[in-house]
Amino acid sequence: MGRARRHVLAVLSLALLGGTSSGLARADDPPRCNRWNIEVSCATSYATVVVGDEFTTTVTAKNIGDTVLENVTLRLRGDQGAPCVAGAGTLLTRLVPRLEPGERAELTARFLTESIGTARVLGSAKDSFGWASGNCACTVAVVGLPALQSSMTDKDVAGEEKGIFDLGEEYDYVLFVENDLGSEVTPDLKVVFQLPDELEFISGKADGKIVVTGKGHSAETSTFVLIPPSEKVKIEIRVKATKIPASQLVKVLAVIQTPGGVSLAQQTESTTIKQQPK
Repeated sequence: MGRARRHVLAVLSLALLGGTSSGLARADDPPRCNRWNIEVSCATSYATVVVGDEFTTTVTAKNIGDTVLENVTLRLRGDQGAPCVAGAGTLLTRLVPRLEPGERAELTARFLTESIGTARVLGSAKDSFGWASGNCACTVAVVGLPALQSSMTDKDVAGEEKGIFDLGEEYDYVLFVENDLGSEVTPDLKVVFQLPDELEFISGKADGKIVVTGKGHSAETSTFVLIPPSEKVKIEIRVKATKIPASQLVKVLAVIQTPGGVSLAQQTESTTIKQQPK
């Protein structure tokens, strides 16, 4: 009997007697089971938006099993009052060739609100065998246009209303925005300032945590909300007169809008720019 045959017989005998040898498992060893499992969640950019505004939704798929998932398809679909505007029709998909255990994959799309109420987006993820799959849903409250009051004036750096400024002089535009006796907190708001070529943005400030940034001929605030019934905020931008227009009049536009660009109110202010007396 050859040595290899004797070794095989010895190993088999040892296994029959309940022993173990390299490469063989005991009869009472627990079986190994692979887990195909996926966790799916979604999130929206805003909880409340104005009708006609856009929002984004992101679906996230995480492999929470112990086996590589292949050809995982992520989907986002506008289900109720919010068709997708980032893909063909209402559906957007992404194919992930491999998703390792513990690894995540994401898909983001934009959706446009159509009516007041609730907009709903469905998300899903599934591997090619269908052994690992999951679903989720996100909702966004869609409201009508909020009631706002606003006003804007031009003032010198000492805070006095003036209306006429010299070439090269710096001065301020002061904007007030107020919740007009509304019963709800407004959706997210922001203000965008548009300056003519004859004016240059210098700096800006506002109440609370609102931040004003700008450069050249434009400026804007960070997003903010107004609490009912009549919270008011003050927003200021400082500009410099760099040119004199032919009519000597310059006009500044302040647009109060949603982050997605839906205009809610506008204010304009005209100012005279003249040559400084010699």
